[in-house]
Formats: sequence, C-alpha cells, structure tokens
Amino acid sequence: MRKFTISFIIFALSLIAAVSISAQDASQLPELQTIIDSTLLVEAHIFAPKAYEKAEAKLAEAKRAIELKKKQKSIEKLIAESREYAENALKTTAVTKQTLAEYLKPRELAKEANASVLVPELYQKAEKQFTRATKKVEEGNTKDGLKEAEKSIAMFDNTELQAIKKDIMGAAAKLIDKAFADEAGKYALATLDKARTAYTKCDKILTGDRYNREESLEVIKMSEYEAKHASNIARSVRSLERNDQAWEKLILLYEIEMQKVGNALDMSLLPFDNGPMAAADSLTAAVKRLKSEKSQLEKDNLEISERLKTAFNKLDISVEGDDAVKLSVMLDKAVGEMLNERERLSNQLDAKAAKLQELESTHEQIASELEMRQQREDKLRNARSILNPTEGTVLLNATDDIVLRLFGLSFASGSSEITNVHVPLLEKVKRVLNMFPNSRLMVEGHTDDLGERTTNMRLSEKRALAVMQYLREAMSIPAERIQAIGYGPDKPIGTNTTKEGRAKNRRIDIIILK
Repeated sequence: MRKFTISFIIFALSLIAAVSISAQDASQLPELQTIIDSTLLVEAHIFAPKAYEKAEAKLAEAKRAIELKKKQKSIEKLIAESREYAENALKTTAVTKQTLAEYLKPRELAKEANASVLVPELYQKAEKQFTRATKKVEEGNTKDGLKEAEKSIAMFDNTELQAIKKDIMGAAAKLIDKAFADEAGKYALATLDKARTAYTKCDKILTGDRYNREESLEVIKMSEYEAKHASNIARSVRSLERNDQAWEKLILLYEIEMQKVGNALDMSLLPFDNGPMAAADSLTAAVKRLKSEKSQLEKDNLEISERLKTAFNKLDISVEGDDAVKLSVMLDKAVGEMLNERERLSNQLDAKAAKLQELESTHEQIASELEMRQQREDKLRNARSILNPTEGTVLLNATDDIVLRLFGLSFASGSSEITNVHVPLLEKVKRVLNMFPNSRLMVEGHTDDLGERTTNMRLSEKRALAVMQYLREAMSIPAERIQAIGYGPDKPIGTNTTKEGRAKNRRIDIIILK
C-alpha cells in the first residue's frame, strides 16, 4: 500500500507539472480539478487537510473569477496557487503517512470492517480524532500530532469491534426485537430467553476474540433460530386466544406432521377418526414390527459375522465382535491401513527428498545473501574512498540505507543553480550512484536556521530538485527511481549556534534506499 501511495503521488505530481506548462489558459480548469480530485485517492483531505482545503478554495475562486470575466492574470494566479496547494497536499500526505505509520493499522482495520457504514457515528468520531493528529503533523507539530494519533487507536479499535459485532449479530438483534413485538415475552418467554442467551454468548465470544468468526456465527445462528421460533410460537398462541377455530387448525397441523411419519412407515392413513391415541397406537405397532424385523436381521448378521471371522482367521487377523457390518468395515480398514502404510513410506521418501531440496535451496539463498552483503560492503568501502572529508561522507542511516552526506556541495547564498564549481563533486557522486544502478534515490536539501523558515524550506527544496534534475539528465535516471524533498532547517546534524555547525547543516543528502 505504501508503495502504491508513493507511486500515485509521483504520478499526480507529474500531472501537476504538465498542467503548469499551459496554465495560462483557463480551459485547464478541468485538468486541475481532476488533479485535486485525484488527491482523494491517497486521502489528502485526511492527511493534509489544510493544503487540500486551500487547493479546493483557490480552484473555486478561479471558477468564480471566470464566471465574473475577471482579468486573465488574476485567473492564472488563482490557478497557479491552487496547483501549488495541490502539490503541497500530495507531498504532505506522504510525509504525514510516514510520520504516523505506526498508528495507521487500527484505522485500516476499522475501514476493512466497513465501520463507516455499520457504525457511522463511532467511525466519524474516531476519524475526527485522527484528523486532529494529521493537522498537527501538517503544521509541523509532530510531537503533539503523535499524542493525538495515540488517542485515536483505542477509538478505532472499539469502532472495528462494534462494526464486526453489528455485521455478525445485527440480524439476530432485529429478530429478537421482532419477537418482542410479537409478544414472545408473554407467550414464548422460555424460547425467547434461549435466543437472548445465545446472543449474549456471541457478544462475549467476539469481545474475547473479534476474529473468531466461525464460532460466533455458529452461536448467533442459534440465536436467530430461537428468535424466529419464539415469534412463531407467540403468533400461534395469540391466534388461539383471538379465534376458537384456530384450535382445529392447530390440531390438524400436528396430525399432518404425524401422518408424515406414517407415510415413512408405509401407512397411508392413520386412524385419526378414532382420536390421536389410536393414531399413536398405530405408529407404535408399526415400530414394533420394525423391531421384530431388526431382530431377524441381527440373527442373519450373526451368521454372516461367523463366516467373516472364519475368513479373518485364515488371513491370520485377530478380530472381536459379532456385527457383520463392523467386521466388514474392519476388513476394509485393514486393507486401507496396508495401502496407507505403503503411501506413508512413499510420502516419507518424497518428504526427505523435498527437505533435501529445501536445504540445498536455503544454502544457495544464504550464500547468495552473504555474497550480496559482501558486495554491498565493498561498494560502501569504495564509495567512502571516492569522497574526501571536505566533500562529504558516506554513512548508513537507522533503516540501513546508504547516505551520501555532501558538505562540499555548497550553493551561492539564496541560489539553487548548479554551476561548474559543483561538477567535480557531482561527478564523484555519479561514480558512487553507478555502483547501485537499480536502487531508488531520495535527494534531500537542508539549511541552517538563519533567516525565515519558509524561505529556507523553499530554498532547500529548490536545491534538492536542482541536484535531482542534474543527476537525472547526467545519468538518465527514470523519474520513478528518484525523488527530491526539502527539509529546510528541520533536520540539523550540528549546532546552529556556531559557524562550523551551520556549515554542517547546509548540505545535500542523497539517500540510496535499501
């Protein structure tokens, strides 16, 4: 998901760049609207709400200006501002998602549980809390943003649980309510209590393990069954109270069910004309006949079992019991076991062969990894030998990415222009980057804290973009492999209270992503 988000943001930024070429024409408004709408796919309205709202507002102003037939320059200015805010929204979204990465999972789980539809009030409340966090991060107040995000975890967690319960238990809850409406509390209380007990049990199961769907569905089905059962009983009893003729219908209904049993026993018409007891006696007599037939079958079974035992003795197989069916099953089982044993031995051989192949594959993989690690260390050592200490250094960051920290890549005050002075050092950078031909790259611009922060942020970004563009053109690096970002004074590596510390902070870092 993160890879998709970054790729989509790069694509959207390329669209913004394309629109900027011809933004002089107000006909570009539909394309700009498409770009702003596309930011919704990465949830810029959540992760960069201020920049997104400004982009929308400026676009609306541009539309009104066109309707009022204002000057072209005024319209172009509004379009350019909207485009810039949209670009900032995309960049900020990527940064905010990275900053809040460890807090995103509960929100994603709530969304996967369809909480926005099943429990919209709880979801909106959690989303509102989460948006407080993204606003703080967008403002640069990361510390408070993380605190606000921490608060949203429990809210999204509860929202997910309630959504899962609503999804699994919602139908049962409606059936129980319907049973109450059918006056099951008066006419079928015991059955209704079974439905409510099963409902409570399901709730406890999900509270203990919200992903125990199999067991919870089994229990809730019983709750639904008993709730419908209670409704049917209540409606039947209520109809009896309202209409004496209903008693006849009820008795006829049960006679029909008894006749079904009779039909299964080849009794086409039970003697209901002599009362229910006569009908029941007829069924009892039929069952007795079946028992007598069963007794005869048992005698036949004993004779057959003796013959089977004789056969087992000849096969030198010891057996117990007199049930012919069971003895037949035992014979089938004995044959099956012999076949299974043969298959087991065959499977053991196959498993050992597979294990051997797996070990060989693991050995090859480990050897390959060791070789790759050695190659990487060799490249890192070579890279460090290319740069001298006054030009920069090569180090590893916390995520094991390679960082080219270029102190020697200094620009003129307020400038982001690449000059001939920079070429020798950039040529060395090219030599280092050529060692990692398929790696993704991030060019970071940094400044000291002298001057306005906004100016420093913009200048650091321009310098990073200038270096990125130089490297792209000089090395034919595709756009999807390289990005640029400016951090201004936000990531110092030295103190800004001394000249030497500020010089360290004014730098370009090129990250070779692992």
